Amino acid sequence: MSRAFDMLWIFLRKIENCVMIISTIILVTLVLTQVALRYIFRMPLMGVEELATMTGFWMYMIGAASGARERNHIRADLIHSIIKNERVYEAIQSVVTFITFLLACVMTNWCWNYVTWSLKAGEVSPALMIPMVFSQASLLISAALMAFYFFIEFIDHVRRAAGYPFLALPRAPYDE
Repeated sequence: MSRAFDMLWIFLRKIENCVMIISTIILVTLVLTQVALRYIFRMPLMGVEELATMTGFWMYMIGAASGARERNHIRADLIHSIIKNERVYEAIQSVVTFITFLLACVMTNWCWNYVTWSLKAGEVSPALMIPMVFSQASLLISAALMAFYFFIEFIDHVRRAAGYPFLALPRAPYDE
């Protein structure tokens, strides 16, 4: 792969990991704060649920993109036990991954329309009046990342169906 692609691949991985770690820490802190205030000090803090939900959006959506990147998303793969020819199997996987890529593109388009509508409508959260686009943007970014990662996976399957080796994707320094 080219050096620019390698740098982009590692950069996206680092950003995804940072977003997932930071959003997890914030989410746990918000939930613990809410529990402590509500049940220990009997002083519920309004709006914590909104912040936790918005943070959870980022954690889950970027986690979904990371799952697509690492190719450990859930799949029911019975074809491998039926098809013994590896190149035929990879050709079938190419079709499956291409369909997945197309669906991710459709989802990205829907998310784009949703985010632009939300910006025009001026949607805000009920208690804290935070623009809802802050959480909705996670849907758009995640969908775009998944489309990109599924496209790379599609290219890899096409290469393997043609008899080429696995696509050598770069690894970040902290990857296993």
